[in-house]
Amino acid sequence: MPTNHYFNHYSPATINEQMMYEDLLMESIQIMGHDVKYMPREAYDAVDTILGESPEARFKRAYTLDMYLANVEGYEGDGDFFSKFGLEVRDTSNFVVSRRTFEKYIPTTVATRPREGDLIFVPVLNKIFEIKYVEEELMFFALGRRIPYIYELRCEAFRFSQEDFDTGDEEIDDLDKLISYTINLNMSSGANNYHIGETVYQGANLDYATVTAKVADWTPANNVLSVYNVNGSFSGSANVIGTSSNNSRNLMNYDDKEDNSRYDDYDNKQLQTEADVFIDTTEQNPFGMP
Repeated sequence: MPTNHYFNHYSPATINEQMMYEDLLMESIQIMGHDVKYMPREAYDAVDTILGESPEARFKRAYTLDMYLANVEGYEGDGDFFSKFGLEVRDTSNFVVSRRTFEKYIPTTVATRPREGDLIFVPVLNKIFEIKYVEEELMFFALGRRIPYIYELRCEAFRFSQEDFDTGDEEIDDLDKLISYTINLNMSSGANNYHIGETVYQGANLDYATVTAKVADWTPANNVLSVYNVNGSFSGSANVIGTSSNNSRNLMNYDDKEDNSRYDDYDNKQLQTEADVFIDTTEQNPFGMP
């Protein structure tokens, strides 16, 4: 038999109640939440399906959103532990964001909903999280509404893998420079200087460059150029050109197996030198066949 017509069974008249319910949720998040930076991922189509990474992934924008940290008593997940790959950090956290807030501050040309793979930088924690799953039915059609009131973002601590951060927010972009793998290039003498943060390349122009990198540091006293986010391989037969400084100097030499110049406890060179005796471990040979 049909439902009792004396009661309101989610008819169009409940729209006002739905709006009030959503307003209360938004106000609660604004009162008890935090301002975070939402960073949409770019270059989704350049994923290495063999190694399971995105070597060309970059983050060019950061939008301020108010989100509520659901697990306020501490991180969840597996925590920190040693595995056969070394120390792994498996901290997880859940963040709640209003649908209206997301649509207000994120252009529809960028994203219409939070996306798996995007990042969240939480200034109060000084930590970056990667969205692993977006739950859209947390309120489960409250008051008969089908579109979500809120999104719950289930996140894990971000594992940096040489992604390019160029959001314009110094607090985020400095993290990129501090933790990226950095090598030193010994340059020829000259009058001009490179600019820290600029892109340098070898080739006819930036569009047809054989290698690109970003400048982490420049020491004119000994002509040492420190670079990170290297795409390609440098050659000693070509000049290294700065995109903003227009400085062009010849690359004298560099060690492609050099340990990270920012840290002394890396053992890249030792491992690579010993492995080269009996196995090919270049990027073109990911399985290491002789």
